[in-house]
Amino acid sequence: MLRLTIIFSMITIGTFYALQGPFYVLLFYLWNAYFRPEIWLWSNSLQAIKLSYVIGFYTIIITLLSRKKFVLNTRIVLISIFLVQTFFSTMASSYYEYSWPFWQEFLKINVIGYLMLILIDDFSKLRLTLLVITLSLGLEGARQGWFSLLTSPGSPNMNPLPFLGDNNGVAVGMLMLVPVVGLLAQTASWKWARPAYGVLLIGVFYRALSSYSRGAFVACIALAVIYWLQSRYKFRTLMSLLIVMMIIVATLPEAFWIRMNTIQTYEEEEDESALGRLHFWQVALVMAQGHPFFGIGFNAYNEAYDAYDFSQGKYGRMRSVHSSPLGITAELGFLGLALYALILLCAFRSCSRVAQLVTGHPELIHLESTSIALRSSFCVYLVGGSFLPFQYNEMFWHFIFLSFILDQVAHRAALEAIKAPSPPTIDLPSSSFPIPNIAPSCAKTT
Repeated sequence: MLRLTIIFSMITIGTFYALQGPFYVLLFYLWNAYFRPEIWLWSNSLQAIKLSYVIGFYTIIITLLSRKKFVLNTRIVLISIFLVQTFFSTMASSYYEYSWPFWQEFLKINVIGYLMLILIDDFSKLRLTLLVITLSLGLEGARQGWFSLLTSPGSPNMNPLPFLGDNNGVAVGMLMLVPVVGLLAQTASWKWARPAYGVLLIGVFYRALSSYSRGAFVACIALAVIYWLQSRYKFRTLMSLLIVMMIIVATLPEAFWIRMNTIQTYEEEEDESALGRLHFWQVALVMAQGHPFFGIGFNAYNEAYDAYDFSQGKYGRMRSVHSSPLGITAELGFLGLALYALILLCAFRSCSRVAQLVTGHPELIHLESTSIALRSSFCVYLVGGSFLPFQYNEMFWHFIFLSFILDQVAHRAALEAIKAPSPPTIDLPSSSFPIPNIAPSCAKTT
């Protein structure tokens, strides 16, 4: 009963704010998407009304009625082409019935991403959006992390988060949140908020490591290095990283380090998990070679695996590809992989452009910090996603759109920063008489 009261109170508050304008409807949708309130209830009441579709449809309608200016640029065209390519991949697939529901979800992700691009037009809205995403997803992850840290430090935490999937997905998603939590702490206006974000950051970070995911461990190292390299205050950042590592690493037992050591020794120890992963990647390439333009179908690797498994079931049936880029290659072909890589490059380019735009404007340092946070999250995705089928995850694609939004916001802010009123000019009448040299009244006299 308590859960039901809390969840419906949150929905009531979200509904109230949704009536204030399209941006608040968008925040309500993001809260629902990342928090997944239906999983907290014992009944199926929320699943029956399909709250996500109701809020999403209302977001579209109220955005259209608000007559917001639509955005069309090269990046949007590129994502549209990629979406069309995934559609044709789905329609041409032998596994159409399996792929179609997944493609519909991917379409919804892109529609919401485009609405974000329209409705988020300044830094305050961008930060509030990141805050809603972080708290909706990160509070439960941090709770699990702190619970493990305090009650059974060092033990593996295999509790799933429905939005992210199994322990590998949870690890990558939590690590992608870490730089965002750091950004929220940096840009907090209340002093008490920074220690609170510190507690959240440690919990989220520990939840990622306690997954015992080897891919997440490598992504964690990459995150620390990338974040330090991008930081302006390298010594301060290094000290902060060392403090966090000392707190967390000290709790990790020998069993954790033994598992991480198998990253290098999997061949000698015949690690079935790692060897199987290499086999799944080879199967992905076989699929792509057979279907180079449209692949085997959107998100259809698991369904098609048995038909392409040349090991004759040695590593099981209907297995996952365990890699985002190779999953794209198998499911969408080499054409899909090229489009996917271009979109990622555009996201990185957007973050890099922000740093260039705000150069010489110290009052815009928060925009540069945001670009560093998003770029660090993308680096986590690239490393961790190499061992995980995360390529269609809602969080990743929302971050892609947020990088484009940040570019727009920074461009607008930079123009306003360099725009200064020119001094007034006085038109003097033309005259043949010389203008007398009048000494200023404040001149020193003797």
